[in-house]
Amino acid sequence: MQNEGYKFSDSQTLSNLDSTGEISDNTWDMEANAMVDDMIMGNVIVTIISAPAQATIAGTEGMQIEVRTDSNVNLTTTPEIIGAISVLPAKVIAGAQFTIPVFCPKMQKQMGVWYKDVSTDFVGDIVVDADFQYSPVVSSEDIQVKRTSI
Repeated sequence: MQNEGYKFSDSQTLSNLDSTGEISDNTWDMEANAMVDDMIMGNVIVTIISAPAQATIAGTEGMQIEVRTDSNVNLTTTPEIIGAISVLPAKVIAGAQFTIPVFCPKMQKQMGVWYKDVSTDFVGDIVVDADFQYSPVVSSEDIQVKRTSI
């Protein structure tokens, strides 16, 4: 991680991702960290490390990545979605990085990331990293100052 935060997925393999979805390998126990009643502001940075080839993907809507808070560690009892992003299949294949802003004034006991497909079939493995960080990650290409010729 680039700054203090929490790791939800560390090269986590999502095999044959479907619309039911899959939870991140790790969830953040907000009670254990005495943060349940604290306001959480930050970013979940998701990086797709590798994905199946285009030939193994059917559908056009891609993947939904949700940041959830819930009373239960499985994130399915009474989940509240506190941040989300939809990723088109081409961006899944390309292995892009995404920032999901998170703002939640009252957290439930657990916080984690939920991955699922949306009207798309992924056959094979998608490998992801996901971290909570207090400041966003920006690509250095976007902030490079280019010298102009005189």
